[in-house]
Amino acid sequence: MLDRDAIRGLIRDVITEEVGRLRQENASKDAEAAPVRVASDADLADFARRVLLLARDPSVRAAIEAGRHSFRLAGPQGIDGKSTPDRSHRVDSGVVTEEAMARLPQGVTRLVLAAGVSITPLARDKARALGVSVERIGR
Repeated sequence: MLDRDAIRGLIRDVITEEVGRLRQENASKDAEAAPVRVASDADLADFARRVLLLARDPSVRAAIEAGRHSFRLAGPQGIDGKSTPDRSHRVDSGVVTEEAMARLPQGVTRLVLAAGVSITPLARDKARALGVSVERIGR
């Protein structure tokens, strides 16, 4: 007969295994569902790390190798907003960060911020480095 501590230890081991399995399944599902955005070298590196994480699961790895596991490219916009033919990009809400600036569609030369939109100092520096002017409308 098992004593109380041995039973607790067995239950703890089973729970630990199951929680780990569920976390891995959820990570695989989350990674599979998320679209792939490759607009920079950093984005490409993130995608490669994501594929390596997925490949830890033998069944997902086999699906990737066989071409049964699909990846979707994200839309062209890096910041939630609208790009226009005149090479400007409008942002109507939220915060513009340095990372968001790096994901701007190619060819954008002007960033138009609606009232209430914040831009971080690093995002301003990134805009300057990219040659993108930043304008506010509707104070």
